[in-house]
Amino acid sequence: MKYLFLLTLLLMVPVSAFAEADVITLDNGLQVILEEMHFSPTVMVLVQYQVGARNETAEISGISHFTEHMMFNGTPDMPGGRFWQLVQKNGGEANGGTGTNQTTYYIYFPAAKLEEALRMESDRMHNCFMDSAAIAQEIGVVMDEWRLSEDSPDRAIYYKANENFYGDHPLSRTVLGTSESIAAFNKESVTDYYETYYRPSNAILTVIGDFESEEALALIEEYFGTIPSGAAPVNNVPEITEWDFPSRVDFDFPAESDRFLLHFQGCEITSPDIPALMLLSRYFSSNRIGWIENNLVNTGALTTGYASSPNGLDCNPFSFIGTVQEEASTDSVIELLTAEAYRLAEEPIDNEQLSLLKNFLLGREVMSTNTPKSQAYRLTYNLSLYGDVHAYDTLLDEIAALTPEEVQEVASRYFTEERLMTTVLHATEGGAMARNTSSQGTTQVDVPEITDWSALELDAEEFVLPEHSVSEGTERFELSNGMVLLVKEDHSFPIVEMMITVPMSDRQASARKAGISGITSELMLRGTEELDFAAFHSRLAETGSSTWLSSGTKYTLGNVYGSSSHLDTYFTSLSELLIKPALLEEDFVSVRDRALGMHMNQREQPFYAFFTGMDKILLTESTCRTADSTTLSNITHSETVDWWKTCVRPQGSVLAIVGDITPEHALQLTEEYFGSWQNPDSPLPELVEYQFNEVAGDTVVTTMPGKIQVAGAVGCRGPSFLADDYAAFSTMNRILGGGIGSRLGQNIRETQGLAYITGSMIDGTTNSFSTGSRFIAYLSTGADMTVRAIDAMVEECELIARAGVRPEELLLEQSRGLGRHALSSDDYDSVARYLAITEFQGLPLTYDIDKLESVLSLDISDIQQVAEKYFTGKWFVSVAGGVDQNMEPLE
Repeated sequence: MKYLFLLTLLLMVPVSAFAEADVITLDNGLQVILEEMHFSPTVMVLVQYQVGARNETAEISGISHFTEHMMFNGTPDMPGGRFWQLVQKNGGEANGGTGTNQTTYYIYFPAAKLEEALRMESDRMHNCFMDSAAIAQEIGVVMDEWRLSEDSPDRAIYYKANENFYGDHPLSRTVLGTSESIAAFNKESVTDYYETYYRPSNAILTVIGDFESEEALALIEEYFGTIPSGAAPVNNVPEITEWDFPSRVDFDFPAESDRFLLHFQGCEITSPDIPALMLLSRYFSSNRIGWIENNLVNTGALTTGYASSPNGLDCNPFSFIGTVQEEASTDSVIELLTAEAYRLAEEPIDNEQLSLLKNFLLGREVMSTNTPKSQAYRLTYNLSLYGDVHAYDTLLDEIAALTPEEVQEVASRYFTEERLMTTVLHATEGGAMARNTSSQGTTQVDVPEITDWSALELDAEEFVLPEHSVSEGTERFELSNGMVLLVKEDHSFPIVEMMITVPMSDRQASARKAGISGITSELMLRGTEELDFAAFHSRLAETGSSTWLSSGTKYTLGNVYGSSSHLDTYFTSLSELLIKPALLEEDFVSVRDRALGMHMNQREQPFYAFFTGMDKILLTESTCRTADSTTLSNITHSETVDWWKTCVRPQGSVLAIVGDITPEHALQLTEEYFGSWQNPDSPLPELVEYQFNEVAGDTVVTTMPGKIQVAGAVGCRGPSFLADDYAAFSTMNRILGGGIGSRLGQNIRETQGLAYITGSMIDGTTNSFSTGSRFIAYLSTGADMTVRAIDAMVEECELIARAGVRPEELLLEQSRGLGRHALSSDDYDSVARYLAITEFQGLPLTYDIDKLESVLSLDISDIQQVAEKYFTGKWFVSVAGGVDQNMEPLE
């Protein structure tokens, strides 16, 4: 059968790329998954505890998630913010996530720091502080996260549906809990929960990356082997024996668009029906080839929509969710979708379509597990949910063997009216769901404290630049038509990543046409002169591949990836997409309608509102390019076609190819498929650079009725990425707001409990211009704390200008940059992206090393000087959410 190409693909993966996963159980019951992966010098350490929202009672709803937060708040060996300092020092990533079934933590470090990561996770497993003061502060942080969730229509429909679908079962409650349950957490309740579930016998440790298994296992034994096992937690989750849900639930919620969520009563993850249900979910939503995309999104009925099969230890539903376009009837869309589900219960799926879905699902397997991070999550969930790290491989085998009649038989049992509950969110202008909020857990701090940066053993003398750039080994070619080809050969995996930058962006268009590049990109994806939408994307799906285009500030980025045995298909698809798109008028109408629907959904989000508000006051009107319903509606089909003809050209385009291909072969294929691509006679429109308002600051407030949350920002002009002081400013920005370990993260979030999300940003090379960059410090907070939170954020910015930074802060950020370099090239995608973007902007391909060298040359006086220069007190302030024009909470 066609899908058997996967077997060849899997057999082609060299042993040097990754070795078979080993599963070892330590004497204390800790299950350990080890797998070597030597493509990049990185290592993923993941710990998963078998506890989640399903284990909670109503009185402690949300405590699994709250305990996850407390796991980052210190141990005797890692007090205060030391955990985040260590992550920063090593240039790593760390995070946690709580779900219904498990709570998961990870540390992603350069491979040389494996022992550090293991020590940190073992320390957290049994030594975490559950200090009363820290708990009180964290309540403020989690309360802010709860407010964000309460304001979200996408969350609201799930909450309402599950509440009715599951009745009194724990699955009816949210992972975050309620404002009342969060406010009631204390040292006793959190400590008891931690000591009950956080133990080796209830955990899985997964280590994937560039190491030798024998050495890694010795370290694991050293750091985890002596932790007491403890008694196994009692399984307190009630079994679902009876179902009693309504056939339909309707409710109002502040939103721009209606939504629906269909729950068909499903099954447990271990059911033999899971392979067929997984395939059915792909039938409805497999990227561009799914039924929902072709029949509801492309026809203007839905803005977004997808299906999901059951996935959990308990009986989970097969679900459909959709966001309805403005002119469509919600009930009519639901009727179309359920009619197709019921049809599949009556008729076998087309054999050709079934083969296509199998090829797509199976062909993506290698591409989805080619990084330590993705593989760690895959193997851990396999062991956690199925009891076998290879469970997903077994599922793929079972999917490959399914017949149309077997899929129909499963559909006939699940897709019935008796098993269906329909939930509909009716969009209103506001107020319907604005529940009570709370400022509990926040702490008034007049002068924010600076974190203790001592005892980190930082020494600039030990800092050494990486020996090689990400671009090491890249060969550059230029075609006669001006197109540039970059090729980096690597045979760790039998796949290739093709990334292209094209000189098309909204900053080349007039303000009246803001959004035209996004519409043009999507219209190009609707088919070519030779193949319609379905045929074009099915050709790629047969190989497990897909494609996308995304317009940005300076260029449009495109991608095709997949097995190196299908290079002709990828070159054919990418060249036809760029050179011969169909650009049909009937497709244009649905593309523009979808863009309008997406814009309506963005308007529901306070973060989107404050970003657009900031651009409108920070930039001059003539240089602001913010798409809205007016500009999108103004764009015509003929203008879109003309925009493609004008901008999508070989001159200025860069194709980067990374992976299992030689430079000679890549050049041959590029000449064959792109060599005849011609440039238009008209000149390329110039980019409109930022021009900044010269007024002494300004404030804009976007009032959003029905919201209890606020997103706010302060901003100013920053240096151009070409300026001599850009390295100093970007380093200062990281110290100020680069993650939870930054000043904003520690003083706004952790110390004062004012925000769940806070940070700062400066335009990078992809968004900055010679005229300057946009600097923004941002946060989310409760409506009643808006003024205080904005003032605290301004104080943090101005404190750096007044007093500078400590030497340890700068050393820590320099150390982070060095460690981060290893993580920046852990897959073919990131390398290809770096090459295409760097070349497009005319920067040397060694820019990554050049930038690091500039950062390492800085001293603390450079940081204070750049802060003094740009942080002059002339702040632009943008606030959006549940406040009036005086930043007072709405009634």
